[in-house]
Amino acid sequence: MSCEGHSTETEKAEEQPQNDVYLRWLEHRKRKRAEEKQRKKEKRIALKEAGLGDQLRRFRGKTMEQSSCKIRVAIDMSFDDLMSEKDCRRAVQQLNWSYSANRRSPEPLQFYITSFSGLSRKVYDGIESNKNQDIFLKNESLDDLFKPEEIVYLTADSDNVRVLSEIDDTKVYVIGGLVDHNSHKGLCLELAVRKGYGHARLPIDEFVEMKTRKVLTINHVFEILVHYTSNHDWEKAFFTVIPPRKGAAKKENGQEAPSEESDSQKVVDSTEDSDAPEAKRREIDDSATK
Repeated sequence: MSCEGHSTETEKAEEQPQNDVYLRWLEHRKRKRAEEKQRKKEKRIALKEAGLGDQLRRFRGKTMEQSSCKIRVAIDMSFDDLMSEKDCRRAVQQLNWSYSANRRSPEPLQFYITSFSGLSRKVYDGIESNKNQDIFLKNESLDDLFKPEEIVYLTADSDNVRVLSEIDDTKVYVIGGLVDHNSHKGLCLELAVRKGYGHARLPIDEFVEMKTRKVLTINHVFEILVHYTSNHDWEKAFFTVIPPRKGAAKKENGQEAPSEESDSQKVVDSTEDSDAPEAKRREIDDSATK
């Protein structure tokens, strides 16, 4: 056998393991794609059976202008100086989840973000898909936009629940855009009293037993208002939105209520919807590395 022939056989012998690895990789990829295809098929079937077939398409709901709901909800972003950069990014994530909930509502609320000019705004503007969001983005403060008598500041520290027995479209319901409530307990109530705003708390205590603290995220409060304005049922709104990990139970019997998925908990295909929660989370994470 010539040296050349021996060399060729050696090369073939060395190539064979590489080919085997490549073939195994191709087979693995083929299997994973088949599994993903089957998973999506099962998801489509489940959504149709649950009456949620509209989620199979890129969502096209009503705009705020088209909505019959004229309830105004504002998120007050005047607290950037009290938050770390990480918390500002978390706040923006919660703003986007709030937008996602409003966008999917049959009749969207009139959604304002006020005092939106600090670090949070910079983070928000750095997300490409935020450019066409249907939100009233305002640099101005609450005082510049609304009359004090119109404003009802929502805070868990308020002892006033009667104001929210019915939502009034002559009022503006304000959610504090503050992530770290533990470090600034009572701040939103103090602000409301000092400014002469009305204030109220959500009637959670009247409907829900909570195993953990009652402080909810920005988007959870917003979503509760979205659901309440749609069905006028506080209990249903709470149990649709409050995460199961908080151990929410119905007040009258202490039994945990089965919770529907809130809009920020739903799994929406982020390749089809740039406003899906996973897509937003990814964009915010990406912006942190720029």
